[in-house]
Amino acid sequence: MVRPPATSVDRGLFRAGRILAAMASRPKKVHEERDVWEVGDLRIPVKIITERGRYGTRASVTSRALIIRVPAALRPGDRSGQIRKMLDWARGVLRDKPEAFAHFKTAALAENYRFALRGKSYRIRLETHGARSHRIKVTGEEELLVKVNADDDRLRSGQLLPRLLAKHFGKQYLPMISERVHTLNREHFRRPINSVKLSDTYSRWGSCSVKGNINLATRLLLAPDPVLDAVIVHELAHLVEHNHSPRFWAEVSRVLPNYREYDAWLREHGKELVFRPEPV
Repeated sequence: MVRPPATSVDRGLFRAGRILAAMASRPKKVHEERDVWEVGDLRIPVKIITERGRYGTRASVTSRALIIRVPAALRPGDRSGQIRKMLDWARGVLRDKPEAFAHFKTAALAENYRFALRGKSYRIRLETHGARSHRIKVTGEEELLVKVNADDDRLRSGQLLPRLLAKHFGKQYLPMISERVHTLNREHFRRPINSVKLSDTYSRWGSCSVKGNINLATRLLLAPDPVLDAVIVHELAHLVEHNHSPRFWAEVSRVLPNYREYDAWLREHGKELVFRPEPV
């Protein structure tokens, strides 16, 4: 039977139906437990989230916590086993990729700090106040005043100041990074880019979506420019091959024949790329 061509209304209804179906199938949180995992000088918040509609257990390291998501349908014994399995995974990541947890290190609290970034040495003054919000004010060419809520637990654990600095410098340097991404794309790939973002993430150096969204770790601002370019090239190559097949690596090698040197640099020095100012 020959069907009439779909109208724009038909296509719109079809897309809307797919969106609604996807939303309906998303796991829904029904319970959340919180704990702290202490390993050496690390104090890592842990969130165990139980979700209805989830069929597998997964874990991820975010800027704030180790998050473990488990299906609501699991029996108690299976649930405990899956959580132990995810903690074993986290231990493996901590062993093989310590930079993924470096932002959880505790730091001494002081009134004055110094922080070096891209050839500049910033003087940072820390003040606490009763307001619930935190903010950074530029007080000089290389001077910052950071005002934070004194009751925020992340301040005492040493997580708050690095997070605020990553957000501040990420916003400041995003135009420069975006321009570099588009320049390398014009020179080597010439593929459409939808957006460029910097994220305070420690689980990966970058990502590229099928829609052309390039996402880079803000801490790459602390890396040498050739290393930053290497990560950008890696993500741009995904605009051509959205996988890690031999064809993908051929794209990377075409632009950077020595890309393995930069990968090795990140493996060796990546854990040092953290927005952690030194007290003075």
